[in-house]
Amino acid sequence: MAQEKVKVRQSNMELLRILAMLMIITLHYLDKGNVLVPFGEMTTLNHYVAWILEAFCYVAVNVYVLISGYFLVQSKFTFKKLVVLWLQILFYSWLIGGIYILSGMVDKEALNLYELIFVVFPVTAGHYWFATIYVLLFATFPFLNAAVSKMSRQQHKACIIVLVVIFSAWKTILPFTIPITDQAGMDIAWFVCLYVIAAYLRKYPECMKHKKYLYMLGYLLCSITIFLVGLIILYADKITGKLGGYATNWYDYNSLPVLLGSVCLFVVFVKTDLKGKNINKIINTLAGATFGVYLIHEHRYIRYEWPQWLNVEQNAGQPWMLLHLVGSIIVVFLVCSCVELVRKWIFSLITERKWFQKLFKPLAKVESKINGDAE
Repeated sequence: MAQEKVKVRQSNMELLRILAMLMIITLHYLDKGNVLVPFGEMTTLNHYVAWILEAFCYVAVNVYVLISGYFLVQSKFTFKKLVVLWLQILFYSWLIGGIYILSGMVDKEALNLYELIFVVFPVTAGHYWFATIYVLLFATFPFLNAAVSKMSRQQHKACIIVLVVIFSAWKTILPFTIPITDQAGMDIAWFVCLYVIAAYLRKYPECMKHKKYLYMLGYLLCSITIFLVGLIILYADKITGKLGGYATNWYDYNSLPVLLGSVCLFVVFVKTDLKGKNINKIINTLAGATFGVYLIHEHRYIRYEWPQWLNVEQNAGQPWMLLHLVGSIIVVFLVCSCVELVRKWIFSLITERKWFQKLFKPLAKVESKINGDAE
C-alpha cells in the first residue's frame, strides 16, 4: 500500500490509488462496523447491499499491489526508501499505541508482553498484515526485477499462468481442495504473483488492446459474479446441506474473479488520461497520503473504535445506510490524510537533510549490487 516516488506522477494511477483506499475503508466499515451479517442470514435490503458492496470493493488490495508493481518494476532499490517506509509504520504504531497505553485507554489486563510486541515491533510482529507483506515485497523487488528482465515474453506469460493456477485458479475452481499454501491472498506469495502481472502490463502495454469500457464491464461482471455465485451456493446448500461454508469462498483476494476484476479496473485507469494541473495536484497530494490513511485507521487500537465513533452499527439497518457509509468513508479518509500530510512534513525536515542522506552513502555499493548495476 505504500507509494513509490517517481519523477513524474501519473495522476490517473494516483486517482486509482485513492479509489483503492476508499474501497479499503469501505471494507473495514462493513466488517469492523458489524454491518455484514453471515452470508446465509441475509434478510433485509441493507444486508444484500452490504455484501454487494463487499464484492465490488474486494479488488482494492490487489489493485494497490498492482500499482506498486507497475512502478517498482522500473525503479531502483535504496535502503533509504526501505528505512523511511519502516519508520512511517513505526511512527503510527508507536504514536497511537503510546497515546492509548499512557492514557489508560488500554485494558490493563490485556496489556501484556505479547501486546507490547505488536505495538513496538509492528512490521515483524504483523501489527498491520498488509504493511508487513509490503515491506517483504519491497525488500525483494529488485530480485524480482532481475528475474523479470531476463524472461522472454513467452516465459513471462507462462510464469503468470503457473502462479495464477497455483495461487488462484486452484482454490477458486476446486474449493474443496484448497492448497496448503493458501492464505486467502494475505501472503508474500500472492503479492509476488500480482507483482509479476503488473510487470507484464508495464513491459508489454500493447496487451491492453481492448477498449476501456470493456475492461470496466469486466470489472463489473467479476464483482457481480462473486455475489451471485454465493447466492447459487446457498441455494445448492438448501438441497445438499453441505455447501453453505463455501458461499463466500470467492470473497478472497486471490480468488480468480477478484483477480480478474482487479486487473480490469487497473487497466481502466491505465487507459485513462486526466487533464488539468490543479486537479492533478490535488489528486497527487491526496494519493501520497493514502498509506498513512491505512496505518492510522487500521491501527489495532483504532480499527474497531472509529466505527463506534461514527455509530456505524446503529445506522446499518436504516434507510440512509448508504449515505452514512459514504459520509463516514470521506470523513475517515480526509481526517487521516490531514494527519499523514503533517507527518510527511515533519519527516521531510529530517529525511531531506544532508546528514540523513549521508547515512546511506556507505551502502551505495551494496545497493548497486542488489540492483544489478555493479560489474
